Amino acid sequence: MNEKDVEKLYREFHTPPHVRAHCKAVADFAVDLGKKFIAAGQRIDLKMLRNAALVHDLLRVVDFRHFEPRKWEYKVSDEDIKCWERLREKYKGMHHGDATAEILEKRGYGDMAQVVRRHKFIQVDEGFDTWEEKILYYADKRVKHDKVVTLEERLRDGKIRNVPEGRDGEHEKRLDRKNFELEKEIFDAIKTAK
Repeated sequence: MNEKDVEKLYREFHTPPHVRAHCKAVADFAVDLGKKFIAAGQRIDLKMLRNAALVHDLLRVVDFRHFEPRKWEYKVSDEDIKCWERLREKYKGMHHGDATAEILEKRGYGDMAQVVRRHKFIQVDEGFDTWEEKILYYADKRVKHDKVVTLEERLRDGKIRNVPEGRDGEHEKRLDRKNFELEKEIFDAIKTAK
């Protein structure tokens, strides 16, 4: 996959501009981290990592908690809305990472699909198999819209936008702790750079 292929996917699935901007910011941050891992002696597939980050929210519209595209800050077409409604119906009840991974697998990008599938918030509780999975997950948790912010700020924002009221209990606190543990693991790993 290359950036032209990514752009084709964005067009095919009418990925909204604000989601594309987020994906690009996540990709830039993930690649920066990946380069630090390489400098520390780790093997990282930077090309796959970048492409996975660029498409990790390709189908983000399928599980938007609040889906009101006519209220977005830019004009959306009737064609965009029809596409998004079809996608929301087809992938109803699925996490957008799973929906995107399904598409990637069908197109022969199995390794990338696995990395994309594992960027969902609860994955930190279930664990990761590769540094690429950890890096994409963490980079996504550090980018609020299209800006890199602290992990604390991003987690707070994610709760406001994505966690149903009344669900900020012990489970969510444990996930937050695991996110901070992952952050420490990542920065401990890249501190060994020569």
